[in-house]
Amino acid sequence: MMSQPCGTTLSSTSKWLNIFQYCRFLRILGHVMVLLVLALVGSIYTAVVPLTFVPLLLSKNVFVVLGSVIVIVVFTTVTVMCLWSYLATVVLDPGRVAPDWHPFADEQHARAELERLSYMTYYYDRRDPRRPRFCKRCQTWKPQRAHHCSITGRCVLKMDHWCIWVVNCVGLLNYKAFLLFIFYAMMGCALAMLLLLKSMIDFFNNRLRGPSAPLIFVVSIFSFAFTLSLAGFLAMHLQLIAANCTTIEMYEKDRLHPWPYNKGFRRNFEEVFGRNKLRWLLPLYTEAEKRQLLESCLGKGPQIGLGGQWGAAALPMLSHPATPFLSTAV
Repeated sequence: MMSQPCGTTLSSTSKWLNIFQYCRFLRILGHVMVLLVLALVGSIYTAVVPLTFVPLLLSKNVFVVLGSVIVIVVFTTVTVMCLWSYLATVVLDPGRVAPDWHPFADEQHARAELERLSYMTYYYDRRDPRRPRFCKRCQTWKPQRAHHCSITGRCVLKMDHWCIWVVNCVGLLNYKAFLLFIFYAMMGCALAMLLLLKSMIDFFNNRLRGPSAPLIFVVSIFSFAFTLSLAGFLAMHLQLIAANCTTIEMYEKDRLHPWPYNKGFRRNFEEVFGRNKLRWLLPLYTEAEKRQLLESCLGKGPQIGLGGQWGAAALPMLSHPATPFLSTAV
């Protein structure tokens, strides 16, 4: 019996060892997580508004009625903003890289740089995110701070991470919506925890009865846990904004110091949320803000143009043969 070629065996083994083939399962699970998030928001809203404060509208005490109206309006507003931010994070494209994009002055320079990258004798400081990078999977140049997402199968501009809770990448164009979702979710959970505190006390004193009592108890516990976890998560991302750094960049083993994108907290904050204070709390960008964000990632800055640090004029072609170490490029 003829034995299989060694290459066939290695190819079969590599296929089974390739963990990225299971990424489709994460996307399927992510859709379940979206339904779970919507169910959690609905449960918290139901416990606070219809079950706790709507019945108080029938009170004969005008102050109780007025307070209940205020609570219902405020909590409903926070819930709507939370859902708006969440759905925006789910459906917004985080930022695509056009197939023909490159950071050089023209196609000739792009081809020359691609050939140069395929030789072992040519070296870039890999800590510098501004260096030219070529994605072997997409077969396109990667802009600064872009990363390839194995789950969505494409490069994402200023990619922060892929989030199973939103079944989407968090990147350039939906990072603001993602942060606002965390903020409004934390605020809603904190309000629910405080507003249901009396009901929790009544539950332990056996004064809260009926079919709604278990739901109010469970929602109170979950609200407390989510408030703490979301507060920590939000604090971490505020720290990242302060340094103008993504989650991926923060946890890279080698990182350039000082970080070249750090412009100070105020300018870093405005880069994500915009300069118009009236729109800071809205999970959307105007067309002008979108264009400015895209230009900040895709525009040909001085460091990648003619005569710049990575320009073809500053880096002439290798005139001597060298040993290629990749079939395409890095």
